[in-house]
Amino acid sequence: MTLQIAILLTCHNRKIKTLASLASMFKAIDFYNKVSINNFKARVFLTDDGCTDGTSEEVKKQFPDRDITFVNGDGTLFWAQGMRQAWLKALEESNSWDFFLLMNDDTIFAPSAFQELMDTHHFALGHFGQGGVYSGITASNDRKKITYGGSVYSSRYIGRAVIMKPIGKPQLCKLTNANILLVDSHVQKEIGIFTDAYQHSCADWAYGMEASRKGFPVMVTGNVCGYCDNDHGTESDECDKIIHMTLKERKAYFASPLHSTSDILTFMLHYQKIKYVLVFIARQLNIFFPKAYYKLSSKRKSTL
Repeated sequence: MTLQIAILLTCHNRKIKTLASLASMFKAIDFYNKVSINNFKARVFLTDDGCTDGTSEEVKKQFPDRDITFVNGDGTLFWAQGMRQAWLKALEESNSWDFFLLMNDDTIFAPSAFQELMDTHHFALGHFGQGGVYSGITASNDRKKITYGGSVYSSRYIGRAVIMKPIGKPQLCKLTNANILLVDSHVQKEIGIFTDAYQHSCADWAYGMEASRKGFPVMVTGNVCGYCDNDHGTESDECDKIIHMTLKERKAYFASPLHSTSDILTFMLHYQKIKYVLVFIARQLNIFFPKAYYKLSSKRKSTL
């Protein structure tokens, strides 16, 4: 049996990382197709969001035998909207996909990635009677730390999101990262794709939350599926950087899609209304009184 899978990613001037990520993904699919009865027929939909480093040209050159469709952006889409455009293009091209795989262009797939994802799919079918959304757990490139995958809240109301570690079998989660994220087509038909409410961040969190809200199993894989460093820096580094900015610089920093106040508040409004006001106040403190914000933040963490 051949399964139709749309591979979705967006990129902006990370040519070397994008090429390495795609190469590892293709190797993982080829590996799965060699050992599995059900084979994947993959088509890639890649949003080139205004790359000036020749990413698309090099992708065409290095993968001439792969089925890749390019979507052109002008550099203003950022991650969430770039992924949305790739997804829209996939649906425009076909309505017979079995799965959608969302991936980050800085993620290196383990050879067993698709086996892990499909094991999670079969686990969901066996335990919940339907397919769902499956987040592939990733570790740092040095293999020492779990970096992405799925998270749960440490408490129902104001707890922090705690990333889940692999335990050898799939686990239910709440928040999903789309570094490696497999979506059953039945989920897409029910809840759609990424909305246009998010510019850069939180769209993958929201997708997992919405799928869970609609009753679909949202899970992390039993084992690591790939490798990706957390490139957001440590909280202490972020604190030091923000404190030493001018007020004008902080306002611009949090107005940027890369550090968007809008994205996080939109997520809170839809999925954690009880925290909306707290997050709004925290962001204002971070802009106007960053020293006080980080002092309060450190005290709160010590009580969780």
